[in-house]
Amino acid sequence: MVHAVEDSSGIATSMVSYAEARATFARLLREERLTEEEHSGVVEALDSRWPTYERPIVTEDLARLAGDFAQSDFAQSYALRGYDSVQLASAFVCRSRHQDLRFLSFDDHLNDAAMRVVQVYQPAEEENEESTE
Repeated sequence: MVHAVEDSSGIATSMVSYAEARATFARLLREERLTEEEHSGVVEALDSRWPTYERPIVTEDLARLAGDFAQSDFAQSYALRGYDSVQLASAFVCRSRHQDLRFLSFDDHLNDAAMRVVQVYQPAEEENEESTE
């Protein structure tokens, strides 16, 4: 996954990703899976990179699209949560501006649902490309 991010021409993520990331960092600190120093480092890294990401604003239209995704038949089978639907709607919106967009998430259920509306990054594609060069 790191290669996908490093090799990409740009990164797009929903505005809610900032809050989700910071909540995850705080949880890891509470669980003592990050030290204070590591926590400060990941927050600083996020803060320094955040302005370089394309971040679709959660507008009324995007929220409604996310709601439609959350209620869709395919989303029901993947049990999408609210923010998952916002991430998926954000990717769908970005897709119109970036034909080569690939969806990338640590959540396998979200990736499976995303396959229904956008192209999803497949690590096997990267390995196959490297082996043919």
